[in-house]
Amino acid sequence: MKLPVPMTMAQIAGFIGGTPHGAADITVTGIAVDPFASEEGDIALVVDRSIIARMDEIKASVVISPFGTEKTHPDRAIILVERPKMAIQKICTALAPKKFLPEGVHPTAVIDPTAEIGKNVLIGPLVVVGPQSKIGDGTVIMANTVIGGRVTVGEKCYFHPGVMVADHCKIGNRVVLQQGASIGSDGFGYTTEKPANAELLVSGIKDLPDVRQPLLKIPQVGIVIIEDDVEVGSNTTIDRATIGATVIGAGSKIDNLVLIAHNCKLGNDTIIVGHTAIGGSCTIGDRAIVAGGVLFKDHVKVGKDAIVEGGAAVIRDVPAQEIQVGIPAAPVKEYFKSLAQVKRLPKLVSEVRELKQRLMQLEKQLLEKQLTK
Repeated sequence: MKLPVPMTMAQIAGFIGGTPHGAADITVTGIAVDPFASEEGDIALVVDRSIIARMDEIKASVVISPFGTEKTHPDRAIILVERPKMAIQKICTALAPKKFLPEGVHPTAVIDPTAEIGKNVLIGPLVVVGPQSKIGDGTVIMANTVIGGRVTVGEKCYFHPGVMVADHCKIGNRVVLQQGASIGSDGFGYTTEKPANAELLVSGIKDLPDVRQPLLKIPQVGIVIIEDDVEVGSNTTIDRATIGATVIGAGSKIDNLVLIAHNCKLGNDTIIVGHTAIGGSCTIGDRAIVAGGVLFKDHVKVGKDAIVEGGAAVIRDVPAQEIQVGIPAAPVKEYFKSLAQVKRLPKLVSEVRELKQRLMQLEKQLLEKQLTK
């Protein structure tokens, strides 16, 4: 990727708050996505220890790397930083391409006469804003977004194309909803007039009637509340509460293709990675991290600063500051200890079989001794 203009190492170091090591006047013209595909004239990000160990294979003129790299590679031109990801954040922010925003309110937008639109709000083509909804100052709503009735949207939000916000939901300030995000769809709630076969089976009854059991919808009369500075990824669904509110805490970041069911409560600054499905009435504590593809049973609680690794299945509460993995999810040390024991099972089975044969031989010998007396 080419830089807008050539820059010296000293200029970039000043921009990202790093310390130059080597010739500060070296000029670079591009940023390498892959350090090992870099060329002379590029700047490359080198943060992983395994990559630092292969520094000689990197052709970039300048690298950005953590403090200490200059000791092992004193001859390289390096911009030393405390937090490499912050360097990425600053560079990408500066290089972000221009966004093609609507100019005012597009003539094809359908805005109910009772809706309140704040100052400097930009609304794209074919947007619908329902009755009695309020849109805060400086908010951008891109094409084909539908906002229901009595929705409150804060200031400086950014709704990408195709967002759906259902009636009565409340959106805070500076909230970003990516393409196709669905906020406030009905939670998945049904019941039957009489005990369903599933209920009977769980209670131990095996003689089940073979008749229809119509599923009756439980009206979902709650709402979704999204607090300030939240970002919700593309095609993620956050269901409204059955009663009360599904709440997404301030600063939380939710990836693409996530399901958050009715009545869940996420704390502040949580991270939920793609393909995660969180069952109804779960609680996720502040700063907890849920990696990709995690599945949660209903009513599970995850404590503050906990981490649930990718692909786990969570069926019981996760204590604060604990790391869990696996199916079912368990503390990381406990899980890998159990996994190691499972790998030993074939050997243990063989040893038990051998001991059993030896025991049978000893019993036979004792019996023969007793018979010869």
